[in-house]
Amino acid sequence: MSTFPLHKRPSESYTESPRKFGCPRAGGARKHAGCDLYAPAGTPVLAVEDGEVIAGPYPFYDVVDAVEIRHASGVVRYGEISKTGAPGIKPGVKVTAGQVVGYVGKMQTVSQSMIHFELFGGTGKGPLTDRARAPFMRRDDLIDATAFLDACECLPAPVPNAA
Repeated sequence: MSTFPLHKRPSESYTESPRKFGCPRAGGARKHAGCDLYAPAGTPVLAVEDGEVIAGPYPFYDVVDAVEIRHASGVVRYGEISKTGAPGIKPGVKVTAGQVVGYVGKMQTVSQSMIHFELFGGTGKGPLTDRARAPFMRRDDLIDATAFLDACECLPAPVPNAA
């Protein structure tokens, strides 16, 4: 079973507007290409499966970064992560399920902090963002991540050492 990208599911559902896959964005000019998982800034973001970092961290949107990891289930873009990335996360690095791959970032123009989770089948070529491909502006192997996230298991947060 895959690991949920946060230690607990957000109280605000990623299956409802405006967080869900396919919601209108930019006044209807495009559709939302991922699921937004609301969480406090600085919350650890976890690898959903074993995999390999293929890109990032790199600037994504409004002062936050993204990292792309190839997993058995496909390529995941973990977007809107903090510029204070997880140590050692860079292209070519192997990750294990549940490993911290970043931290929830905070955009300047959006009040809620979140992780933007995109899933791709892994069969497409080129960059994940493709502004010529309406309505999502993404590569042709983009998948609605909702069912994948629904099936994920939440790992308990580590307990801090008592001193």
